[in-house]
Amino acid sequence: MTTYLFVFKIQVNEIIALLLIATTLLVTVLTIITLWFKVSIHAAGISGVVGFFLVFGLKYPDSMAFYPLLGLLICAGLVMSARLQLNAHSPKEIWAGMCTGLGICFGTLYWFV
Repeated sequence: MTTYLFVFKIQVNEIIALLLIATTLLVTVLTIITLWFKVSIHAAGISGVVGFFLVFGLKYPDSMAFYPLLGLLICAGLVMSARLQLNAHSPKEIWAGMCTGLGICFGTLYWFV
């Protein structure tokens, strides 16, 4: 609903609209997958943000996205390690979440920007 309001009613910038659409798509896919297979939502979320910044770094080389991307990669490693340390997820569930988040968010922005 929020994505609909921002994209169609307020008509935000194209990049912001794609970020919102990718996030909504990720949440929808994760909700469907979680019905059959436990996936790390934390890994998917942080990997999605890494995917966004990776696209910005590739598409806009002058954007100074290297240092935020480096910080996000360290943060992603810490989040996923913490989920494993707490025995909240298995490595397979972490990998599934990471690949889902990175794939959807990176793919959406890279394809449409």
